[in-house]
Amino acid sequence: MSDTAPVRRLRPASMTDVAALAGVSQKTVSRVVNDEPHVTEAVRAKVEAAIAELGFRPNAAARSLKSQRSRRVGLITIGTNLYGPTAMLTGVEQACRTNGYSLAVVRTVAATAEELQPAVDSLIGQDVEAIVFSEPVENQMDQLHIPPGVTVLTLGPPDVADRENTLAVGLDETGAAFAATDHLLALGHETVWHIAGPGNWTSSQRRERGWRAALQDAGVAEHEPVEGDWSPQSGHDAMRALLARPDVTAVFVANDQMAIGAMSAIQQAGLSVPHDISIVGFDDMPIAAFLPVPLTTIRQDFDEATRLAMHRLFRTLDGHPPAERHRMLPGQLITRATSAPPSPGRRHLRPAD
Repeated sequence: MSDTAPVRRLRPASMTDVAALAGVSQKTVSRVVNDEPHVTEAVRAKVEAAIAELGFRPNAAARSLKSQRSRRVGLITIGTNLYGPTAMLTGVEQACRTNGYSLAVVRTVAATAEELQPAVDSLIGQDVEAIVFSEPVENQMDQLHIPPGVTVLTLGPPDVADRENTLAVGLDETGAAFAATDHLLALGHETVWHIAGPGNWTSSQRRERGWRAALQDAGVAEHEPVEGDWSPQSGHDAMRALLARPDVTAVFVANDQMAIGAMSAIQQAGLSVPHDISIVGFDDMPIAAFLPVPLTTIRQDFDEATRLAMHRLFRTLDGHPPAERHRMLPGQLITRATSAPPSPGRRHLRPAD
């Protein structure tokens, strides 16, 4: 190896490395890292430049000794094999790592108080400063015992229990479902059927509520939804049940995975999307644009929602809570090839009595 070959760093950058590169003392680096006063802007800029160049990340344990804070966040996640919760989990992990917090994750099977309370207790035992819920659980919040000193962030809608230390950043699922249904009605469909998610999920309830509101607003027939479990198989089975009615021309499906299963069932029945039946999904999974028939769906910006939520959480933990504790973000209708006007030959079909 030549003397001019680059030296590979075999360990994470330390505060000593930052001090050496910036030409300042470790104490000065500590002041900058902890956002303390008595540091000139010029020196602060040099230290921040060295931090960026070295990729230095503050050690959470060392910082907590000084501040008497654990700098630990807990996350309770439900249904982590699903696209939305998985995307949220990734965003929370990245935000904690970037901001010098450690993260403890507890997974639960369901969003019930019986499942959630042991998860909360486990995280409290790990001295977390905050607990993040990856799914809306507001129907259970008033049944959970969470110490008043622990901040709660729910990545869901804002009607959580009115708890002083509770933040909520959610996606407007009801409004998005209304838009998805209204899109199909505007194409000329006489009504829109619905494949719903599990009835005990708040997301399912909100999406169904938006679907019903759009039908009622248009004054069209409102049929009972067929329930799935978020999986492609359940979407396939639900669509097969709907195909027993020859007058089904448009279906709003509560997530993309079930929509993919529904499209498979339509094809297996010898029908096509969207010529015979239009489909609109929800989530805009990465695969949605690359299906044989690209899926019209609702895009949820999980990255932006998580960034905003975690920014508000960290400011609250630092003693600067936002004036607006609850925030809703809109979904976006992404129109692709699975939605179209109804075909004349199928539009006026009625099921046999």
